[in-house]
Amino acid sequence: MRWKHPAWGMVSPAEFVPFAEAAGMVGVITRCMVEQALHFLAKPAVQALAVHVSVNVSTADLLDDGFVDWLSDRARRLGAPLNRLTLEITEGRLMEDAERALPRMPALREAGVRWSIDDFGTGYSSLAYLQRLPVSELKVDRSFVDHVDASPSRIALLHSIVQLGHGLGLQVTAEGIERQEEWAELRRAGCDLGQGWLFARPMPADAALAWLRARASIEETHTAVATA
Repeated sequence: MRWKHPAWGMVSPAEFVPFAEAAGMVGVITRCMVEQALHFLAKPAVQALAVHVSVNVSTADLLDDGFVDWLSDRARRLGAPLNRLTLEITEGRLMEDAERALPRMPALREAGVRWSIDDFGTGYSSLAYLQRLPVSELKVDRSFVDHVDASPSRIALLHSIVQLGHGLGLQVTAEGIERQEEWAELRRAGCDLGQGWLFARPMPADAALAWLRARASIEETHTAVATA
């Protein structure tokens, strides 16, 4: 998500989302982004590629009594498969109001939506809460990824986080990957997925679909060569 400002250019969500939260307007942004994600998932070309889309949400969204019904209704009307949608919530935000937010998560999980804990490792969540959360994924915060290959202690910590996630039966995704050396160390740790500028820069939905198609074509070619 980017704000295309006429004077400031592309503004990162890290710049404007905190202001939206303080003004009580973050729900407007969330619904806009979820709507875009559902439209994308409803495209036949996207469904043919079995693409998953993740959208960040806040605890304010979870505590919105109409959010679950709205999301389910929009998905049904658009023909978007909810099992291809992941909602990400940061560990720190969730821990701020866990007792009220946690009971709201199962309804969407039952509808098919996957839950992911974003920025894992920065919010000091207890293992007791992790066991109770209906999540499918842990996203390792980029602070644990940046130049992880440069220090044995950082490597050991990364391996411990990945093992913890797998021990809880969760998919582990690392974010903020910018260097091949980081990705190589993450693969050695057993990390399932990677996200970051090493793979692609942020892009509009249509460009992302073209990128995905190109990737799928390359993979099909490699498979054909390997089996020939």
